[in-house]
Amino acid sequence: MMEFLGDRDTRVLKTVVVQYITTGEPVGSRTVAKLSGLNLSPASIRNLMTELEERGFLRQPHTSAGRLPTALGFRYYVDHVLPVQELAPRMQKQIKNALALPATEPQELFRQASRVLSAASGHPALVLAPRPQGMRLKHIQFINMGGDGVLTVLVAQDHQVQTRFVRSAIRYTQGQLDRFSQFLNELCQNLTLGETRRQILARMEEDKNLFDKMVSQALNLSRQALQNEEEEELYIEGTSQILDYPEFAADVEKIRTLFKAFEEKHHLITLLDQTLASQGVQIIISPDEHFPEVQLSVVASSYSGDRDPVGSLGVIGPMRMDYGRVIPIVRYTASMVTGLLKKWHS
Repeated sequence: MMEFLGDRDTRVLKTVVVQYITTGEPVGSRTVAKLSGLNLSPASIRNLMTELEERGFLRQPHTSAGRLPTALGFRYYVDHVLPVQELAPRMQKQIKNALALPATEPQELFRQASRVLSAASGHPALVLAPRPQGMRLKHIQFINMGGDGVLTVLVAQDHQVQTRFVRSAIRYTQGQLDRFSQFLNELCQNLTLGETRRQILARMEEDKNLFDKMVSQALNLSRQALQNEEEEELYIEGTSQILDYPEFAADVEKIRTLFKAFEEKHHLITLLDQTLASQGVQIIISPDEHFPEVQLSVVASSYSGDRDPVGSLGVIGPMRMDYGRVIPIVRYTASMVTGLLKKWHS
């Protein structure tokens, strides 16, 4: 459990954090004495900064330098010092207008949201599209495409539509496929794709003597159609902006680590996953288990489809990002995406 700081310590920490965000340089006791409003001498401020360092909120990079906030210091600042701010009306209008462009499909909305979020925040932006396996089924339809091809049409309760092409060793007539569809709709209606796949696999494990040939074929075709339901789509925009950060630009290894993460994506998906079960904006500071070489933060929020959170979006940047400016941008963008998805589904 994080310890609470007294008023003087809080004001010193706040001054160091704000100055470091602004300048990117270690902050000295003279600067803190001048800007904190505590009316204390630099020597007294230096003692307070030493105590904060011993408690893990500040660190001293060089013997003769000032102090920098640690991940704990940033965490305390974000949780207990930073005031809740609304996004300026001008920026709200800018984001709203950019997202109001007609999208022919939800995927285009997610792509556009990543562009808008990156441009507004000045950081690389991430948008995690809704997981296919979380889609709650309303209807499954198999369509004969000729030869060995079968098109699977998955319609969700929220009106999302996915299509998947399956090659089958058996050539089915459309009449057979219609009977498959009817059987599966009775078996799996209102289940998620993940639940549907588990239901199908469980039924296939039961005594095969319980099923006729049609049921066996329907289950097998469905298993093929749903085998990729765990794929996730992550939209990334603005990755070149990491070169604008002095703390990254001069360190080739940090740049390599981040670009590798942008390319492989699974670590970023794991970070965004943490926000799906939470309300509001989440700030993940220095996630060392994924990026031990890089001091960075992720500011993210979930967005909803019909009712429940279905995906998340956010920005990734240096630990000294301007949280007071970035948080309202992420919050407003998530609310806009939620509104547009609900409008889309209605």
